[in-house]
Amino acid sequence: MIAVVGESLIDRVNGKELIGGCAFNAALAASRLGAPVTYFGKVSSDSYGMMILERMIDNGVLFDPILCNAPEPTLCSKAVLDKDGKATYVFDYKGTAACSLTKEELSMAFSSEGDIDMVFLGSISLLMEPGCDAIVPAIATIEKKPDKFLDVNARPSMVRDPDSYRKMILDLASDCELVRVSDEDLGFLFPGIDQLEAEKKLLNICKGSLIVTRGAEGSTWYQKGQKTFRVDAPCFKAGKVVDSIGCGDTFDGAVMAWLERNGFVRNIAGLERDDVSRILDYASKAAGLNCLFEGCNPPSRVGNADDME
Repeated sequence: MIAVVGESLIDRVNGKELIGGCAFNAALAASRLGAPVTYFGKVSSDSYGMMILERMIDNGVLFDPILCNAPEPTLCSKAVLDKDGKATYVFDYKGTAACSLTKEELSMAFSSEGDIDMVFLGSISLLMEPGCDAIVPAIATIEKKPDKFLDVNARPSMVRDPDSYRKMILDLASDCELVRVSDEDLGFLFPGIDQLEAEKKLLNICKGSLIVTRGAEGSTWYQKGQKTFRVDAPCFKAGKVVDSIGCGDTFDGAVMAWLERNGFVRNIAGLERDDVSRILDYASKAAGLNCLFEGCNPPSRVGNADDME
């Protein structure tokens, strides 16, 4: 089972209200692509929360009912799109359900799930007080230690103390089997240095493998494990981009689905070069297809192969 920890929310885009959130989107994508996924995050009992709950039910994402009846309101964000469909976000999270998770609640939810093989974490859930302080300690209570997949997905507008934030992210990276950063994340984590040098610095810190995504410039996987190598992959161009909302989250979900289906969860270190090439092609295609629609709308798996639509 893959556990996805973090926020769900409502994105307000061009007058429309769309379900989103890094963790929620990644869980949705992984489930649509055939992985068994449980979402661990507080969901409000308000009307927006019911929309989020219905989306999980309709798409086979499991959840803990106790966490999905919070009295606090749903987190809403404002997303502004540029001419290329790329989104910039403004969050007002204080007092919302998304940031109200406690260590005790999350630990209890983990213990009731049974076997958790991988935990996905990252993005604004690591910044929203007080709930951000619950996530890593609760993960540490899982008895059979899972692989950890960190998506940095930095939001500089929410970071009050950049140096403390950078230290927190780098400490997490040193304890995760898989880390994904965008080129923009790298620029924030390592300001003032060349991107390739930033990639090398982060790779040296990472406990496990590192994925770097660069939008239209494609992606790179740095493998650390039984073998050490680098694989580059182009961006998948599916057609006219509507917007980029959920693109990286869909990439994450596709990576998790591929690893789970092919038996590499808890064995990321055992990946071969050909395996990594397939993962990047698969995740890039999923992300590209997602960009054909408004908001986060990941593709679904077709049949028993790696086909998707």
